[in-house]
Amino acid sequence: MTAPPKVSDLLADPLLRDARTLAGHAGLERPVTDVTPYRGTLTAVVGHLVLCDARDTTPAYRLDALVRRAQEAGAAALCVTAAATARPPLSAVRLADRLRIPVLWAATDDPLRLALDLTLRVRAPEVVRARTVETLVRRLGTRTEGPDLLAAARGVLAADISLVTSDGSAILGDPVPWDGTLRPELAVPQRTARLLAHPVHDSPAGQRSGAAPVPAAWLVWPYQRADEDRADTVALGLAVLEPFVRSWLATARTRADHDSAARRRLLEEVVGSRATVSREVVERAVALGWRLEDWHVGLRIHCETAAADRPDTVGAQLGAALARHGVAAHAVAERDGGWALWTSSVRQPAPDEARLLLREVRRALAELPRRWRPVAGIGWPHQGPGGLADTLTEARNAARLAGVREFRPSVELTDELGVARLLATWQQSDITQAFAETALAPLRDADHAHLLTTLRVFLENGGSSTATARALGLHRNTVTARLRQVRDRLGVDLDDPGHRLALQMACRAVQPAPE
Repeated sequence: MTAPPKVSDLLADPLLRDARTLAGHAGLERPVTDVTPYRGTLTAVVGHLVLCDARDTTPAYRLDALVRRAQEAGAAALCVTAAATARPPLSAVRLADRLRIPVLWAATDDPLRLALDLTLRVRAPEVVRARTVETLVRRLGTRTEGPDLLAAARGVLAADISLVTSDGSAILGDPVPWDGTLRPELAVPQRTARLLAHPVHDSPAGQRSGAAPVPAAWLVWPYQRADEDRADTVALGLAVLEPFVRSWLATARTRADHDSAARRRLLEEVVGSRATVSREVVERAVALGWRLEDWHVGLRIHCETAAADRPDTVGAQLGAALARHGVAAHAVAERDGGWALWTSSVRQPAPDEARLLLREVRRALAELPRRWRPVAGIGWPHQGPGGLADTLTEARNAARLAGVREFRPSVELTDELGVARLLATWQQSDITQAFAETALAPLRDADHAHLLTTLRVFLENGGSSTATARALGLHRNTVTARLRQVRDRLGVDLDDPGHRLALQMACRAVQPAPE
């Protein structure tokens, strides 16, 4: 059997959400064992919340007497119900403060209903819980969309519930900072002193093969105060809500995957056709809000997400971060896990607008989780369907070069790359790719990956063994020994500038790009 609620617990309950504590704050921690309506006498009311009508407290001396009698009878608190909010006389307030008995003032048009609800809340919380669940199931059964489901649960449970990701970012509702005692990596319901969290389990189709179960999201209720019965009711409500939200997420994910695949195919057709897109392609693009004839600025963004990060959630957070900084872009998830994005405008963007976009993209990416290590490339403005293909290609090249940078987030604008643009073109050519695959083959297996890394860092640091050792955190002798192995396996002279340049281009060509 759970402990009886305290007066302060009832004040935190939705039933007395609008009630005010007018006096006797020192007694708010008194336990309430029952609820008794005042009928002219106060007997056997030890530990009870006494409900009285405003007429029982006027004139002023009657409230003074009622406060004194309630204290003498051992009542936990006195609650005055009235149709409108009023102020009790000062003498009664001072008396209640002195006697340390709480005096509550609850504005209600139906005092009998309030008395019945409070009685059930104190005497039979399990009945309240059952009724709440029944009402919640009925409300949820008529809703299919996430916002509607959350709104229904918030209304029935009278709790500010949010649907958040594993790092507390909001999917629906408000973001919720995790407290230090909650462990979001565990897919089990959890309760802390200020937080109630229930995992939304992933559907079998959405689970990664061989991966440990990871919640797709969390239903969370942050609260200031809640007694055990109230917390149990909300916890049960979250458990009831979870399968409905899971179904919505699965449906939304399927719909998003279908839409994403359709967008990706359409973009591939636009890029492949360039200026000769068919009428059907144009019509499909217009249906998606793509104005192919406009001026376009391409973006390419990639994040190093982990197995626990769902692509749809990552995309939603990325889009929200860009939107917060005024970047309204069309986005298409690509097959390699990155995103192709572009902004469109009727007029040709001014040169300073590209640099403004660069600054805003950097700010947006800085808001993403640091573990994602985002990189981005931005193309130059081009017009028409062929221009969209050109600017997206430029953005991809810029993103490749941004991925070479050691810091994150890294964002490059293609117009500012200079010689790097030429190098990007070279390293992506078929000839360079073929040379790289052949020349570096002896180092591309798992057992020699450390040698390939050492070679790449050595070449990027101008052929300096000292700088390479510093960058890799190794002793210079270790680097020297590794370079000797590289020479032996590749059969090249690393002191030859021509060989170093060719190998550097090859390393860049085979290096995992930000894709």
